[in-house]
Amino acid sequence: MPPRLRATPTALGAPPDPTALEEIVRAVGGSWTELDRLRRTAGTSVDVSEMTEAELRAFLAEQLPSNSGTVKTAWPADGITARMTAEQLISSIDDLWYLATDDLIVLHEDAAGTTVLFLDHEERLTVVRIHGGGHGGHDGAGRGQGPTDSRTT
Repeated sequence: MPPRLRATPTALGAPPDPTALEEIVRAVGGSWTELDRLRRTAGTSVDVSEMTEAELRAFLAEQLPSNSGTVKTAWPADGITARMTAEQLISSIDDLWYLATDDLIVLHEDAAGTTVLFLDHEERLTVVRIHGGGHGGHDGAGRGQGPTDSRTT
């Protein structure tokens, strides 16, 4: 866990929100096991281990544009969840995710569907796009698509 993880979202104006955890789990199909299935259906992930902080921020911005509104964030191993803007997440990623130690899940829902971003402790980024109702209008079912970038592995 990043040092002061419990305090960091609050300092960003995004205090911990336990209800966001339920919403994230429901969106990925009802369990963390379903998240693993979704990651496999995406078929691709991006190795972020060699990216600079600026490159990681730029890549995250491609996946979650700053103007995309509120995202739900979760650190499953720590049981911490929060809601924040995509801009807060992107600009503070170095305070919110520590390579080699944390898994960070980000959920964004809009009219086009749901995007689940999984930044794992092995320094891989997997993005799953579930097309459909958005705003919680689905149960996580369906086949996702991976990140939109040529750096996929």
